[in-house]
Amino acid sequence: MNLVSFSIRTKGAHNFTRRLGTVFTRFGVSETPIRHALHCIIESLRQYGGAPTFFIPAVVLDRHPALISEIAHDGAEIGVHGYVHNDYRTLSKGEQYKQTEQAISVFQKNTIPYQGFRNPYLGWTQESLDVYASLGFHYESNVAVLHDVVDLSSFSPLLQSGFAKSLKLFQAVPCTVYALRPHFEAELLRIPTSIPDDEMLFDRLRITDPQEVGRVWSRVMQHVYDIGGLYTLNLHPERGVLCKQALDTLLSYARSRPLPVWLARIGDIAKWWTERRAFRLNMRSLGSHRWQIEAVCTPRATLLARHLTIEDQPVTPWYGSDMCVQSHCFTVRATCCPCIGVSPQTPQQVLDFLYEQGYLVVRCSVEEAHSYAMYLDEPEGLGTTCEKQAKRRSALVQRIEALEAPLLYFGCWPNGNRAALAISGDIDSVTVQDFFLRIVEVFQH
Repeated sequence: MNLVSFSIRTKGAHNFTRRLGTVFTRFGVSETPIRHALHCIIESLRQYGGAPTFFIPAVVLDRHPALISEIAHDGAEIGVHGYVHNDYRTLSKGEQYKQTEQAISVFQKNTIPYQGFRNPYLGWTQESLDVYASLGFHYESNVAVLHDVVDLSSFSPLLQSGFAKSLKLFQAVPCTVYALRPHFEAELLRIPTSIPDDEMLFDRLRITDPQEVGRVWSRVMQHVYDIGGLYTLNLHPERGVLCKQALDTLLSYARSRPLPVWLARIGDIAKWWTERRAFRLNMRSLGSHRWQIEAVCTPRATLLARHLTIEDQPVTPWYGSDMCVQSHCFTVRATCCPCIGVSPQTPQQVLDFLYEQGYLVVRCSVEEAHSYAMYLDEPEGLGTTCEKQAKRRSALVQRIEALEAPLLYFGCWPNGNRAALAISGDIDSVTVQDFFLRIVEVFQH
């Protein structure tokens, strides 16, 4: 791949030229500027009890192992960002497998633990997912979900064009058609990344006022909070100092929400989602609109009840109509069974997804549909393509979350948190030399 022509095509000639002009101000010939930026991000998060996740190409790690070990020791999670910084969409499945194996060997040689993978340019394919799964990755974080938080009409056509190119490069999907939650595909956990990121705002739209960048990210945080989802921000360390105030604004805004927002590394979110995947609600009818409930879960679970009565057990107000249940064994009274009825024709993959998302699901006939909070008949399942599956997953979650009927379910996040926030960053280069070596490395691979 010719990296220069690729960059011009995906950025535009004007943005590419401008990008080259910033290289020497954001990178140095030594590690010092990026080391300072990395620790700037780490320290900002530490003040709020959190830590970042950084993804790095293996060849860059191999040139700077002491620096990466240093930030890992300081609490940062390190993930794989390819072997070199190339677009996996241009590689065959065999080439993807080979380069990912090479990346793993570099991480292992330098004793840097890893759980997840993020592609350069977020450039994934279905074959990429197969490669990650076969090589034992726990999660990937590539799906770019766009939040409509910037009035593009106020920008020049040139800047709008650069922004549009980034959306195409990232294969962006609107947040209205993608549930901002992790989900499993077989044993690989998929964790979405929200945009606009720092590069799109700072370089493409030229929003260089850190207060305004912070306000944009805070608007994303509010939307994610409203739906109880996950906000994964990508903040490239080369802009870590430039965006420090913006990051502080976002973190302060998240902290100020009425219910807590869980600030976590992506790997910690992946571990939690795996823990939560095994949760189940067991239900036994006691007659007269009463049910005995047993929650099979860990102490971190957030158990929620809507439009029903919990007998002789403490509950606390949570969000909207939902109450947080303290006990894991209790009796409920409700006008209908507080779970989702699913038709016999609906494939098991739909039930598995609903279980994973924390809902209580029971198969039943259409004649019994009126007895449940909702009845689902989805004979086509989740669909056969990634695009259809994303839309149907999102639509199912939105329908259930909007229910005004008796419902018991597990909240997405541990310990009563309403939403989650992960601050990540791609360490594409550490020095000026790394930046220009990318041209050679991508050409060679």
